Amino acid sequence: MVMKFEKIFPRIYVNTEGRSGGNVGFVVLEDKVIAIDSQYPVSGAEFRRSISDVTSKPVTHLLLTHYHQDHVFGSWAFRDCKIVGHYLLKKRIEENLETVWSKDNLPKLVEEARVNRPEVAQLLEGLEIILPNITFNDHFIVDDVEMIHTGGHTECSSMVYVSKDGVLFAGDLLFAKRFPWGGDPTADPDLWIEAFKKILKMDVKVVVPGHGPLSDKDEVSKHLEWFTAVRSMMKEMISKGVSMDEVIKYSGYPRFYESDRPAWRTSTLEHWYKVWSKQNWP
Repeated sequence: MVMKFEKIFPRIYVNTEGRSGGNVGFVVLEDKVIAIDSQYPVSGAEFRRSISDVTSKPVTHLLLTHYHQDHVFGSWAFRDCKIVGHYLLKKRIEENLETVWSKDNLPKLVEEARVNRPEVAQLLEGLEIILPNITFNDHFIVDDVEMIHTGGHTECSSMVYVSKDGVLFAGDLLFAKRFPWGGDPTADPDLWIEAFKKILKMDVKVVVPGHGPLSDKDEVSKHLEWFTAVRSMMKEMISKGVSMDEVIKYSGYPRFYESDRPAWRTSTLEHWYKVWSKQNWP
């Protein structure tokens, strides 16, 4: 496979094709390269090779925005680097290595991909799951590249801010031009809303979403507006004792992007209902 990278600033390159998992990118610093997210094993290897087409500087760091497989399964291609993630990211991967990502369960995972997502299955060849070797709590900084933990999409979600260029790699905090997936068991829609607010206060010219095309603050504002409206409407329904099924099927939410995976919308609203129900009842 061949990955095409777009040069969005003199030292920043991104791939937003979406054929091989989450968006990835890299920043060429004075004496090193910082890579952001890693996709799947096959595409992760091609990502690493593609960097060498642009620069001979060494890749020293791989920054992981969260623990989902389309962002971390390619990390083996960067195993000689400093692999950085929030401490909860490492915890989630360790837990998955004992369960769904265990050595005994990986063949089942690959087979399920062959049946349900064949385009992903072909990218899983040579899968070797790598843990971060550096973790952080709130921030991690290399030169002017800063990882900022926010939570939201997952409990370990972080964004990567390149301050000199005003570029923000949002990870899956932003699904640009599409319906977000908020059904992860650790997702917190309130923290997600706060992350959007934080982004809008930052000096950001370009937002690289976890999925979808290059974006800006207008797209973030659109998501914030929808998230906030859904929260208000859903919490009001919960306070009136409306059932989860009725809340999910409710047709009065503001117009937003249609989901190309109907189950995403259902699992997202179901999880949010559970989160906000707990807030309404002791």
